[in-house]
Amino acid sequence: MKKAVMTVFLGALILGIFAGLALGQGKYPTKPIEIIVPYSPGGGTDIMFRNIEKIISQYKLVPQPINIINRGGGGGAIGKAYCLSKPADGYTFTCFDLGTVSQQIEGKAKWDFRKDFSYIARLVSDINLLIVRADAPYKNVKELVEAIKQKGPKSISVGGTATYAADHFGNITMNKATKQEFGYVPFNSGGEVLTNLLGGHIQAAWANPNECVGQLDAKQVKILAVATEKRSPLFPDQPTFREQGYDVVNTQTRSIVGRAGIPQEAIDFWVSVLGKVRETPEWKDYLRKNLLEDGWLVKEEFFKDAENDYRIAKAIMDEAGVSKK
Repeated sequence: MKKAVMTVFLGALILGIFAGLALGQGKYPTKPIEIIVPYSPGGGTDIMFRNIEKIISQYKLVPQPINIINRGGGGGAIGKAYCLSKPADGYTFTCFDLGTVSQQIEGKAKWDFRKDFSYIARLVSDINLLIVRADAPYKNVKELVEAIKQKGPKSISVGGTATYAADHFGNITMNKATKQEFGYVPFNSGGEVLTNLLGGHIQAAWANPNECVGQLDAKQVKILAVATEKRSPLFPDQPTFREQGYDVVNTQTRSIVGRAGIPQEAIDFWVSVLGKVRETPEWKDYLRKNLLEDGWLVKEEFFKDAENDYRIAKAIMDEAGVSKK
Protein backbone atom coordinates (compact mmCIF):
# COMPACT_ATOMS: atom_id res chain seq x y z
CA MET A 1 0.00 0.00 0.00
CA LYS A 2 2.81 2.38 1.01
CA LYS A 3 4.63 1.55 -2.23
CA ALA A 4 1.52 2.35 -4.27
CA VAL A 5 1.02 5.64 -2.44
CA MET A 6 4.67 6.57 -2.95
CA THR A 7 4.43 5.73 -6.66
CA VAL A 8 1.35 7.91 -7.04
CA PHE A 9 3.07 10.70 -5.10
CA LEU A 10 6.22 10.56 -7.22
CA GLY A 11 4.17 10.43 -10.39
CA ALA A 12 2.20 13.48 -9.34
CA LEU A 13 5.41 15.28 -8.37
CA ILE A 14 7.05 14.59 -11.75
CA LEU A 15 3.91 15.67 -13.60
CA GLY A 16 3.84 18.81 -11.51
CA ILE A 17 7.45 19.61 -12.33
CA PHE A 18 6.88 19.18 -16.07
CA ALA A 19 3.64 21.14 -15.90
CA GLY A 20 5.49 23.93 -14.12
CA LEU A 21 8.21 23.94 -16.74
CA ALA A 22 5.65 24.01 -19.51
CA LEU A 23 3.82 26.86 -17.80
CA GLY A 24 7.07 28.79 -17.40
CA GLN A 25 7.98 28.28 -21.03
CA GLY A 26 4.54 29.35 -22.18
CA LYS A 27 4.30 32.39 -19.92
CA TYR A 28 5.74 34.84 -22.44
CA PRO A 29 4.42 36.10 -24.75
CA THR A 30 0.73 35.78 -23.98
CA LYS A 31 -0.59 38.68 -26.05
CA PRO A 32 0.25 40.54 -29.29
CA ILE A 33 3.57 42.36 -29.62
CA GLU A 34 3.87 45.96 -30.82
CA ILE A 35 6.96 47.17 -32.66
CA ILE A 36 6.89 50.94 -32.98
CA VAL A 37 8.61 52.30 -36.08
CA PRO A 38 9.25 55.95 -35.16
CA TYR A 39 9.39 57.00 -38.80
CA SER A 40 6.99 57.11 -41.72
CA PRO A 41 6.55 54.04 -43.95
CA GLY A 42 9.15 53.32 -46.61
CA GLY A 43 12.36 54.09 -44.76
CA GLY A 44 15.13 51.68 -43.83
CA THR A 45 13.89 51.04 -40.29
CA ASP A 46 10.36 50.36 -41.50
CA ILE A 47 11.62 47.97 -44.18
CA MET A 48 13.79 46.11 -41.67
CA PHE A 49 11.08 45.54 -39.08
CA ARG A 50 8.53 44.45 -41.68
CA ASN A 51 10.99 41.88 -42.99
CA ILE A 52 11.56 40.61 -39.46
CA GLU A 53 7.82 40.28 -38.86
CA LYS A 54 7.38 38.43 -42.16
CA ILE A 55 10.14 35.92 -41.33
CA ILE A 56 8.87 35.37 -37.79
CA SER A 57 5.39 34.71 -39.15
CA GLN A 58 6.67 32.40 -41.89
CA TYR A 59 8.67 30.25 -39.47
CA LYS A 60 6.16 30.52 -36.60
CA LEU A 61 8.88 31.69 -34.21
CA VAL A 62 6.53 33.66 -31.95
CA PRO A 63 3.15 32.31 -30.76
CA GLN A 64 1.53 35.76 -30.84
CA PRO A 65 0.93 38.25 -33.66
CA ILE A 66 3.41 41.10 -34.16
CA ASN A 67 1.97 44.47 -35.10
CA ILE A 68 4.23 46.98 -36.86
CA ILE A 69 3.01 50.49 -36.06
CA ASN A 70 4.37 53.66 -37.68
CA ARG A 71 4.40 56.65 -35.33
CA GLY A 72 6.57 59.15 -37.18
CA GLY A 73 7.36 62.73 -36.27
CA GLY A 74 9.94 64.66 -34.34
CA GLY A 75 12.79 62.92 -36.13
CA GLY A 76 11.83 59.66 -34.44
CA ALA A 77 11.32 61.14 -30.96
CA ILE A 78 7.53 60.76 -30.92
CA GLY A 79 7.52 57.03 -31.60
CA LYS A 80 10.35 56.30 -29.19
CA ALA A 81 8.69 58.34 -26.44
CA TYR A 82 5.47 56.42 -27.06
CA CYS A 83 7.31 53.14 -26.53
CA LEU A 84 8.77 54.44 -23.26
CA SER A 85 5.28 55.45 -22.12
CA LYS A 86 4.05 51.85 -22.31
CA PRO A 87 4.33 49.37 -19.43
CA ALA A 88 7.69 47.66 -18.97
CA ASP A 89 6.16 44.26 -19.66
CA GLY A 90 8.02 43.27 -22.82
CA TYR A 91 5.20 43.80 -25.29
CA THR A 92 6.27 47.10 -26.87
CA PHE A 93 9.55 47.69 -28.68
CA THR A 94 11.08 50.33 -30.90
CA CYS A 95 14.31 51.06 -32.74
CA PHE A 96 17.54 52.46 -31.38
CA ASP A 97 19.72 54.49 -33.72
CA LEU A 98 22.08 57.44 -33.69
CA GLY A 99 19.12 59.80 -33.44
CA THR A 100 18.23 58.30 -30.06
CA VAL A 101 21.39 59.66 -28.45
CA SER A 102 21.57 62.88 -30.48
CA GLN A 103 18.06 63.92 -29.43
CA GLN A 104 19.08 63.43 -25.82
CA ILE A 105 22.23 65.53 -26.32
CA GLU A 106 20.24 68.26 -28.07
CA GLY A 107 17.70 68.31 -25.25
CA LYS A 108 14.79 67.37 -27.52
CA ALA A 109 14.14 64.09 -25.73
CA LYS A 110 13.56 63.51 -22.03
CA TRP A 111 15.04 60.03 -21.98
CA ASP A 112 18.49 58.97 -20.80
CA PHE A 113 19.81 56.29 -23.13
CA ARG A 114 21.79 54.72 -20.28
CA LYS A 115 18.82 54.30 -17.94
CA ASP A 116 15.58 54.23 -19.92
CA PHE A 117 16.07 51.41 -22.45
CA SER A 118 16.41 47.63 -22.34
CA TYR A 119 19.00 46.66 -24.95
CA ILE A 120 17.94 43.66 -27.04
CA ALA A 121 19.96 43.47 -30.27
CA ARG A 122 21.78 45.52 -32.85
CA LEU A 123 20.66 44.06 -36.16
CA VAL A 124 22.16 45.69 -39.25
CA SER A 125 24.87 48.09 -40.29
CA ASP A 126 23.99 50.48 -43.08
CA ILE A 127 26.30 52.63 -45.17
CA ASN A 128 25.33 56.08 -46.40
CA LEU A 129 25.33 57.39 -49.95
CA LEU A 130 25.18 60.90 -51.36
CA ILE A 131 22.83 60.71 -54.33
CA VAL A 132 21.29 63.06 -56.89
CA ARG A 133 18.73 62.64 -59.63
CA ALA A 134 20.01 60.81 -62.68
CA ASP A 135 19.58 63.94 -64.81
CA ALA A 136 21.52 66.18 -62.39
CA PRO A 137 24.53 67.93 -63.98
CA TYR A 138 26.94 66.68 -61.30
CA LYS A 139 29.08 63.59 -61.87
CA ASN A 140 31.01 63.71 -58.60
CA VAL A 141 31.38 65.63 -55.34
CA LYS A 142 33.88 68.08 -56.80
CA GLU A 143 31.34 69.23 -59.39
CA LEU A 144 28.70 69.58 -56.67
CA VAL A 145 31.12 71.70 -54.63
CA GLU A 146 31.93 73.89 -57.64
CA ALA A 147 28.21 74.44 -58.20
CA ILE A 148 27.55 75.64 -54.65
CA LYS A 149 30.60 77.92 -54.81
CA GLN A 150 29.04 79.64 -57.81
CA LYS A 151 25.48 79.75 -56.44
CA GLY A 152 26.24 80.61 -52.82
CA PRO A 153 25.70 79.08 -49.34
CA LYS A 154 22.64 76.82 -48.92
CA SER A 155 21.81 77.16 -52.63
CA ILE A 156 21.98 73.37 -52.83
CA SER A 157 19.67 71.54 -50.42
CA VAL A 158 20.42 68.01 -49.26
CA GLY A 159 17.63 65.91 -47.81
CA GLY A 160 17.90 63.34 -45.06
CA THR A 161 15.97 61.59 -42.31
CA ALA A 162 15.65 63.54 -39.03
CA THR A 163 17.87 66.18 -37.47
CA TYR A 164 21.12 65.32 -35.69
CA ALA A 165 20.87 61.71 -36.78
CA ALA A 166 23.15 59.87 -39.20
CA ASP A 167 22.08 61.80 -42.31
CA HIS A 168 22.40 65.18 -40.62
CA PHE A 169 25.81 64.24 -39.21
CA GLY A 170 26.84 63.28 -42.73
CA ASN A 171 25.84 66.72 -43.96
CA ILE A 172 27.67 68.51 -41.14
CA THR A 173 30.79 66.45 -41.87
CA MET A 174 30.50 67.19 -45.61
CA ASN A 175 30.17 70.92 -44.95
CA LYS A 176 33.30 70.83 -42.82
CA ALA A 177 35.26 68.74 -45.33
CA THR A 178 34.27 70.84 -48.36
CA LYS A 179 34.34 74.20 -46.54
CA GLN A 180 30.90 74.90 -47.99
CA GLU A 181 27.40 75.26 -46.56
CA PHE A 182 25.00 72.76 -48.07
CA GLY A 183 21.49 73.22 -46.74
CA TYR A 184 19.98 70.30 -44.85
CA VAL A 185 16.27 69.46 -45.13
CA PRO A 186 14.99 66.83 -42.64
CA PHE A 187 12.16 64.43 -43.46
CA ASN A 188 10.37 61.75 -41.45
CA SER A 189 11.65 58.79 -43.48
CA GLY A 190 13.93 57.74 -46.28
CA GLY A 191 10.85 57.26 -48.44
CA GLU A 192 9.95 60.94 -48.05
CA VAL A 193 13.52 61.95 -48.87
CA LEU A 194 13.44 60.03 -52.16
CA THR A 195 10.02 61.42 -53.09
CA ASN A 196 11.26 64.97 -52.61
CA LEU A 197 14.50 64.33 -54.49
CA LEU A 198 12.69 62.87 -57.49
CA GLY A 199 10.15 65.70 -57.30
CA GLY A 200 12.90 68.30 -57.56
CA HIS A 201 12.25 69.84 -54.14
CA ILE A 202 15.84 69.11 -53.02
CA GLN A 203 18.96 68.81 -55.13
CA ALA A 204 20.72 65.93 -53.36
CA ALA A 205 20.04 63.39 -50.63
CA TRP A 206 21.61 61.16 -48.05
CA ALA A 207 20.26 57.65 -48.46
CA ASN A 208 20.99 54.15 -47.28
CA PRO A 209 21.25 51.61 -50.09
CA ASN A 210 18.08 49.79 -49.03
CA GLU A 211 16.14 53.04 -49.28
CA CYS A 212 17.20 53.83 -52.85
CA VAL A 213 18.10 50.48 -54.43
CA GLY A 214 14.90 50.53 -56.50
CA GLN A 215 15.62 54.02 -57.82
CA LEU A 216 19.23 53.06 -58.54
CA ASP A 217 18.12 50.00 -60.50
CA ALA A 218 15.58 52.11 -62.40
CA LYS A 219 18.31 54.69 -63.13
CA GLN A 220 16.27 57.45 -61.51
CA VAL A 221 19.14 58.46 -59.24
CA LYS A 222 22.93 58.20 -59.28
CA ILE A 223 25.61 58.05 -56.61
CA LEU A 224 28.11 60.88 -56.20
CA ALA A 225 29.98 59.31 -53.28
CA VAL A 226 29.93 56.48 -50.76
CA ALA A 227 30.57 57.56 -47.14
CA THR A 228 32.78 54.64 -46.09
CA GLU A 229 36.44 54.53 -45.08
CA LYS A 230 37.35 52.27 -47.99
CA ARG A 231 35.54 51.45 -51.21
CA SER A 232 32.58 49.26 -50.34
CA PRO A 233 32.31 45.78 -51.87
CA LEU A 234 28.62 46.59 -52.23
CA PHE A 235 29.54 49.39 -54.66
CA PRO A 236 32.91 48.43 -56.14
CA ASP A 237 32.57 50.92 -59.00
CA GLN A 238 31.61 53.90 -56.84
CA PRO A 239 34.29 56.11 -55.22
CA THR A 240 34.27 57.13 -51.58
CA PHE A 241 34.35 60.73 -50.42
CA ARG A 242 37.94 60.17 -49.32
CA GLU A 243 38.95 59.02 -52.79
CA GLN A 244 37.60 62.34 -54.06
CA GLY A 245 39.57 64.34 -51.52
CA TYR A 246 36.94 64.88 -48.81
CA ASP A 247 37.14 63.25 -45.38
CA VAL A 248 33.52 62.16 -44.96
CA VAL A 249 32.70 58.81 -43.31
CA ASN A 250 29.12 58.15 -42.27
CA THR A 251 27.47 54.82 -41.45
CA GLN A 252 24.60 53.86 -39.17
CA THR A 253 23.15 50.86 -37.39
CA ARG A 254 19.58 49.75 -36.70
CA SER A 255 18.61 47.98 -33.52
CA ILE A 256 15.71 46.95 -31.30
CA VAL A 257 15.13 48.08 -27.72
CA GLY A 258 12.37 48.09 -25.15
CA ARG A 259 11.61 50.20 -22.13
CA ALA A 260 13.98 49.73 -19.19
CA GLY A 261 12.82 47.16 -16.66
CA ILE A 262 11.17 44.66 -18.98
CA PRO A 263 11.51 41.05 -17.74
CA GLN A 264 14.78 39.27 -18.47
CA GLU A 265 12.65 36.44 -19.84
CA ALA A 266 11.39 38.77 -22.57
CA ILE A 267 14.89 40.02 -23.41
CA ASP A 268 16.26 36.48 -23.66
CA PHE A 269 13.24 35.39 -25.70
CA TRP A 270 13.80 38.09 -28.31
CA VAL A 271 17.54 37.57 -28.49
CA SER A 272 16.81 33.91 -29.23
CA VAL A 273 14.08 34.66 -31.78
CA LEU A 274 16.11 37.30 -33.60
CA GLY A 275 19.10 34.98 -33.61
CA LYS A 276 16.93 32.42 -35.42
CA VAL A 277 15.69 35.08 -37.84
CA ARG A 278 19.31 35.96 -38.59
CA GLU A 279 20.06 32.38 -39.67
CA THR A 280 17.22 32.11 -42.18
CA PRO A 281 17.89 32.32 -45.93
CA GLU A 282 15.18 34.99 -46.12
CA TRP A 283 17.09 37.30 -43.75
CA LYS A 284 20.34 36.75 -45.61
CA ASP A 285 18.49 37.49 -48.84
CA TYR A 286 17.09 40.68 -47.29
CA LEU A 287 20.61 41.80 -46.35
CA ARG A 288 21.89 41.02 -49.84
CA LYS A 289 19.04 42.67 -51.72
CA ASN A 290 19.09 45.76 -49.54
CA LEU A 291 22.87 46.03 -49.55
CA LEU A 292 23.19 45.76 -45.77
CA GLU A 293 25.85 44.32 -43.53
CA ASP A 294 25.19 42.10 -40.52
CA GLY A 295 25.45 44.19 -37.35
CA TRP A 296 24.70 41.55 -34.72
CA LEU A 297 25.42 42.62 -31.14
CA VAL A 298 23.24 41.77 -28.15
CA LYS A 299 22.59 42.97 -24.62
CA GLU A 300 25.75 44.36 -22.94
CA GLU A 301 27.81 44.50 -26.15
CA PHE A 302 24.99 46.36 -27.86
CA PHE A 303 24.87 48.84 -24.94
CA LYS A 304 28.62 49.46 -25.26
CA ASP A 305 28.08 50.26 -28.94
CA ALA A 306 25.34 52.72 -27.95
CA GLU A 307 27.79 54.46 -25.63
CA ASN A 308 30.20 54.78 -28.55
CA ASP A 309 27.43 56.34 -30.66
CA TYR A 310 26.88 58.84 -27.85
CA ARG A 311 30.55 59.83 -27.77
CA ILE A 312 30.62 60.37 -31.55
CA ALA A 313 27.40 62.40 -31.56
CA LYS A 314 28.46 64.47 -28.55
CA ALA A 315 31.74 65.47 -30.18
CA ILE A 316 30.01 66.61 -33.40
CA MET A 317 27.22 68.42 -31.58
CA ASP A 318 29.58 70.12 -29.13
CA GLU A 319 31.47 71.53 -32.10
CA ALA A 320 28.20 72.62 -33.71
CA GLY A 321 27.21 74.35 -30.46
CA VAL A 322 23.91 72.53 -30.02
CA SER A 323 24.70 70.22 -27.09
CA LYS A 324 22.59 70.64 -23.99
CA LYS A 325 23.36 67.37 -22.20
